[in-house]
Amino acid sequence: MTTARVFDLQRFSVHDGPGIRTTVFLKGCPLRCRWCQNPEGLDRSISLWHFENLCGRSGRCQEVCPTSAITLTPTGVDINHAACTQCGDCVDACPRNALALDGRDVTTEEVIEEVGRDEIFHEVSGGGVTFSGGEPLAQAAFVLETAAAAKAQGVPTTLESSFHAPWASIEPLLDVIDLFIVDVKVADPEAHRVATGVTNGLILENLGRLAAALRGTGRILVRVPLVPRYTATTDNLAAIAALVSAIDPALPVELVNFNPLASAKYRRMGQDYEFAHDTTAFSPAEMATYRSLVAAHGLTVR
Repeated sequence: MTTARVFDLQRFSVHDGPGIRTTVFLKGCPLRCRWCQNPEGLDRSISLWHFENLCGRSGRCQEVCPTSAITLTPTGVDINHAACTQCGDCVDACPRNALALDGRDVTTEEVIEEVGRDEIFHEVSGGGVTFSGGEPLAQAAFVLETAAAAKAQGVPTTLESSFHAPWASIEPLLDVIDLFIVDVKVADPEAHRVATGVTNGLILENLGRLAAALRGTGRILVRVPLVPRYTATTDNLAAIAALVSAIDPALPVELVNFNPLASAKYRRMGQDYEFAHDTTAFSPAEMATYRSLVAAHGLTVR
């Protein structure tokens, strides 16, 4: 039985594939997108989170911490993450659930059991299980085993990935993943490196191989996150549309509006966030303009 490290098993998800999904968010990612919505999924290691709005300042966390990594100060709770061993003593001791670990290890059996709880919702809505992240292909063996187990029980499967991974990690999934959601963020290789930490050559190569292997099946969705100053530009969207059209003009493209809510996660993790002052999503008029840009290349746009 394979074990993976996840930061969430989210039930009743409606944004990670068709219908109502049970989404498995796996930890670890080779990209460092400046706008990452799930920063807790970037690192494979587990960290301690503090929720200021729940904190009652009881001091129990400081009392039980075996490494003195937690200090109650006049302005709040200070966590020395370098000293924290993620033992969980403070989480158990907190009377108001203001502390939490951002990950845990699960087995395929545990995930399938969780997915089974939503069976009726999957059936009624046409949903299923989605593997996301982080980067699920960073734990590809677990995805393969768990997706196979889900399909054996008749549960539809979806993979949402950057596809910055060896093809050898992707090819075995062709038989067990029903829908591949491929994130395509920036068309220009150097601009992609600036925005995500890596160039896009491997991603586009994998998209091409995937499109060739699954041509005509309707099992691929290209997803473009709309991010101020990086992806949501006329030049970038037109270039992405041209790239996708050249690979396979039948591939549908989904434009995902900017989500300003990630700022709270960065505050809890004690990290700076470049988009802290970008507090609104794009307007319906702006979304219509972006849609028209992509559709002008003959692509179906959601």
